[in-house]
Amino acid sequence: MRPHSSPVLPSHSFKDKPMGGLRRLTLRKAILATGGLLFVYIVLSTAFGPGINEVKLAHPPEEKKLHNNLSKEPDAQEQDIPKIQLKQPPAIQLDPVDDKQHPWPKVESGSDASDSDVDKKVGSVQGEGDGEPEEMVEDIALINAIKARKASPITYTQMLSATRRERDYAIALLVREADLALRSTDVYSVTNKNQTAPSGNIHDYLSLSKYYWPNKNTPDGLPYTRIDGHVNPEIETVRDYRLLRTMIREVHVMGMAYHFTGNKDYATKCAMRLREWFLDEATYMNPNINFGSLRKGEDLGARTGVLDMFTIFRVFDALHYLKQEPSWPQDLVPQLQDWFTRYLHWLETSKLAKVERESNNNHGTYYDVQIIAIYLFLGRTEDAKQVALKALHLRIDPQISAKGEQPEEMERKTSWYYSVFNLQALMTLARWGDDLGVDMWNYEGPKGQSIKKAIDFMLPFASRGGEGWPVENLKGFDMTDYLKCLQIAWYIYGDDKYLDTIAYLGPRVQQDMDDGKIKTISTFMCDISTLLEATARGGQGFIWHWCLT
Repeated sequence: MRPHSSPVLPSHSFKDKPMGGLRRLTLRKAILATGGLLFVYIVLSTAFGPGINEVKLAHPPEEKKLHNNLSKEPDAQEQDIPKIQLKQPPAIQLDPVDDKQHPWPKVESGSDASDSDVDKKVGSVQGEGDGEPEEMVEDIALINAIKARKASPITYTQMLSATRRERDYAIALLVREADLALRSTDVYSVTNKNQTAPSGNIHDYLSLSKYYWPNKNTPDGLPYTRIDGHVNPEIETVRDYRLLRTMIREVHVMGMAYHFTGNKDYATKCAMRLREWFLDEATYMNPNINFGSLRKGEDLGARTGVLDMFTIFRVFDALHYLKQEPSWPQDLVPQLQDWFTRYLHWLETSKLAKVERESNNNHGTYYDVQIIAIYLFLGRTEDAKQVALKALHLRIDPQISAKGEQPEEMERKTSWYYSVFNLQALMTLARWGDDLGVDMWNYEGPKGQSIKKAIDFMLPFASRGGEGWPVENLKGFDMTDYLKCLQIAWYIYGDDKYLDTIAYLGPRVQQDMDDGKIKTISTFMCDISTLLEATARGGQGFIWHWCLT
């Protein structure tokens, strides 16, 4: 790439004359001209310091060497990278600035950071007095980024083309699912079931515990007993759980489809579904889950039933876009906030929810996922931040070992599934931590426990299709959700070994989609959202949540 050249004066500014026709200067005029040039030179030298040829490079030796090597890359697409040059202004005495008003980080006296280190971090210019403009010290990160960009196997044009194709594919899948939701005429309500909770109130939510089966030792089969890892199909006879999750998924999908297409029919259907589930007199749900994961033969649900509501954050994400529709009912969000204020009281005070909160496995983690989402929906940001802060010690420390195992999840019969499931919850918390000022991504417990170690522990087994997994595991090694986690981890940590496993797993998961073994999805929106928002405050991750759960 050629540097910007100086503008050329129009040709009519010059008059072409033969040498013989030039007017000879008189001795007096020659002296005056020479004196004038000397005066201009003295003035410029005084104002701007030494000439450009006298300026010393600001690169430290090792940076200069790296810069020179970089500019000689044989495969470089741009051989000449123009340097940004800044003029060093004359020194001006300013009044002292109060520390609280100072826009730059304060460097304490006696710090280990040298002046050159600080200059490198902020990209400052090393100057000597009021000299000529000097070369800016180049940040090592920038040099490495330029080098990596030049080494890329694809051009920027190819990347743009691929990005557009993937976006169009993701939206097409989204719209197809949203259109199915739009055409559905089913009633989504807790009242749409053929049996009621032990309370006798049709508006009370009811679900059955999926790992509990009829008791072989009693005539009536009651109370049910646990067989971990084996789902009792009887759970489908009570539809509240299935309808709740369907409502949440469809509102989220139609909300996102509205965002990308502007079709207000999606927004209208979302408003209807939300009123139908939470607010309408005939179909509303009471704001509690007292009878979630009920084990037949008992009078109250189990603490595990609290988990049923955790995906509600998808509704809150969709509302962020839906409420921007001009025809959106203005009273709906306040009414939903009132419902969730009452539900939150139950979540904070009920015996079942308290026990769930104290769980040292995925149930405790998803309790945090659920309550942070509700706090944020109600504008209680500080409460949400406190949950995220406590999660460092209540979730990461006890749930992840020094090697990266998740002991509570590995005790389960479907140990791979639950290890991934809890990892998804931890990563969801970490994303909210970004907005709340809590860095969960890089936190390490007293024994080195961390989210990254949990990811890394599973990595070699994923690369071998689960071979060598150290504990019992029923129902195989579905890599779909772990692949999602790994793609997020690549953007967060930039560890090259993640790419190798992504390259291995990606085509296999895609083949399962093509064969109809699993639902066809696109993680493109998730990937782009992660790239732009992860580890940054204010992103909120509305699209990013597609990655998980």
